[in-house]
Amino acid sequence: MVLGTAVLALIAAACGSGESTGLEVSFSQATPTPGPVLLVTATPPTADTPTPPPAITGLLIPIEGACLPQVDDLMPNAPRDYREGVHEGVDFYSYASCTDLPKGTPVLAVKTGRIVRADHGYQDLTPDTLAALEERVAAGEANAFDVVDAFRGRQVWIDHGGGVVTRYAHLSAVDEAIQVGMVVKVGSVVGYVGDSGTPESVRAPGTEDHLHFEIRVGDGYLGQGLPPAEVRALYEAAFAPEEAQ
Repeated sequence: MVLGTAVLALIAAACGSGESTGLEVSFSQATPTPGPVLLVTATPPTADTPTPPPAITGLLIPIEGACLPQVDDLMPNAPRDYREGVHEGVDFYSYASCTDLPKGTPVLAVKTGRIVRADHGYQDLTPDTLAALEERVAAGEANAFDVVDAFRGRQVWIDHGGGVVTRYAHLSAVDEAIQVGMVVKVGSVVGYVGDSGTPESVRAPGTEDHLHFEIRVGDGYLGQGLPPAEVRALYEAAFAPEEAQ
């Protein structure tokens, strides 16, 4: 599927840029909690030593039967030249992710964690609110936090500890059982695939159904600043079964 430049630009507005954190992250099963916990060791970078990316493993793919997209433009760090920015997450589309993802497909928690955001009260974009967002993009505000957040649409965020948060965006709905503050286990349904926040949700509903998924580490995201091959290797490792590590 080939997206027009204007449409791609608006969808890409949902992904800004951040700073690298220098955190080394791993999962441990040693603590008797409802699920694995994250252990973080801060490794201060030096002027002569590049900051290593965090090591995250044992995550569940957020869509049953899906795989990482085979298109680099749907992966983190894909360039968004119109605003001198980059993509910060993984876009799971039917055409590139090994399975169909129609609207309403369940979205799963990739690891046990605590819900820190659940947009039950989200208001869908209207022609007027979309026009206002487009005006701000045209005025050079594509990377303003509220603009980026609006284009991500309805979301759920899960805090896994150690500065690691996963985000699930463009949802058509948040599962009614999901509430801020609760702990959800890996594999729990947190929401459902949709197109919320995209311009197509107003102009051509049903044509942009997909999941935008992010692994946030501190103020940045997993693989930030790395070339495509290294980013893909990090995410393949992140989603590999723990017994294969």
